[in-house]
Amino acid sequence: MYGILLQIKLVMAAAQLCNNAQMNIEDDYHYILALSETGSLSAASRRLNVNHTTVARRIQAFEQRFKVKLFERVPKGYQLTSAGINILPDISLLREQRLNIERKLIGQDKLLSGEVNLTLTPELANDFVVPALNEFNSRYPNIQINLIIGSHHKDLYAREADIALRFTPTPKQGDLIGRKLFASNWGVYASSAYLEQQPTQHRLLLWQLEFDPTWHLNHFPNAKPVAKFDQLSALVTAAKNGLGITKLPCGLVDNDKSSPLYRLDIPIKPSIWSLWLLYHSDLKSAAKVTAVKDFLLEHLANYTNVFSGNTSQFWQRSLK
Repeated sequence: MYGILLQIKLVMAAAQLCNNAQMNIEDDYHYILALSETGSLSAASRRLNVNHTTVARRIQAFEQRFKVKLFERVPKGYQLTSAGINILPDISLLREQRLNIERKLIGQDKLLSGEVNLTLTPELANDFVVPALNEFNSRYPNIQINLIIGSHHKDLYAREADIALRFTPTPKQGDLIGRKLFASNWGVYASSAYLEQQPTQHRLLLWQLEFDPTWHLNHFPNAKPVAKFDQLSALVTAAKNGLGITKLPCGLVDNDKSSPLYRLDIPIKPSIWSLWLLYHSDLKSAAKVTAVKDFLLEHLANYTNVFSGNTSQFWQRSLK
C-alpha cells in the first residue's frame, strides 16, 4: 500500500511540475513579445510592470531551456534572430487566443463585484475621476476600480485595461466600443501675475503634442519659447506660476477656481481632440464593466460646458 501511495504522489508531483513548466513557458511568451515589439529591455519592463533584469532573466531561461537564441544585441537594442522571427507569429496567435478567452469569460460575468481596470491621463484622474470615487463606492461597494494613470495609451485588446478614458481625434475602433463624451475646446491662457507685467516680448510655453504648432505666430510673432512640456499638468502649473503664456484645454483650466488662469480673447483653430470612453466589445455584457462605464458617462456629462470653454474667465484688459 505504501508503495502505491508513493507512486501516486510521484505521478502527481510530476504532473504538477509539467503544469508549472507549461505555465512558465506561457508566461515567458509575454516577455518575448514585449521585447520583440519594443526593442529594449527598459521599454519591455515598463510595459510588463517588472524590473528590466526580470525580462532579461526570463528570456535567457527560455533560450537555455530550448537551446536556441531568440534575440541578438544591436546598437539600438535587441532584434529577433531568424529563430525568433520563425516562432513569433505562433506566439502572437497563442496570446491572442488566450486574451480572447479571457475577455469572453469576463464578458459573461453578471456579478457587481471584482476589479475593473481603468486607464486615463493624470489630469482626468486628479481633477475629475478621483473626486467621484466616494460616490461610486457608495453605489458599488464590491467593485474595485484600478486606476492606470499615464499619458501612453494602454492596449485594450491585450487586456492592459478594461476601460479607457482617452483624448483622441478619432479612435481606432476595430472591436472597441466607443462613446464620444464631448469635444475638448482649447484657449490661450496666462496667470494674472504674468499678464499684469505687460511684457513687450511674451514668454511662450509649448506642449509637445500640439496639433497646430504655429498657433502663436499670428498673435505673438515675437514671443520667445522658454519651455516645452510632454505633460499637460506640468504645463498648467508653469502657467499658474507666471512663467509665460500658453495654449491649454479649457476643461483642465476652467474647472480649477482655486488658482485661476485667465483666458485671452484670441481666435485659434478648433481643437481636433475629443474625450472618448472606450472598451472591448467582448466586455459589453460584464456587469461590473457596465457599472463603471455608466457611472463615468453620467458623472463626466456634468463637465460638458467646462470642456467646451463656456465657463472660461476672460482677461478684460488689453495686451501689448
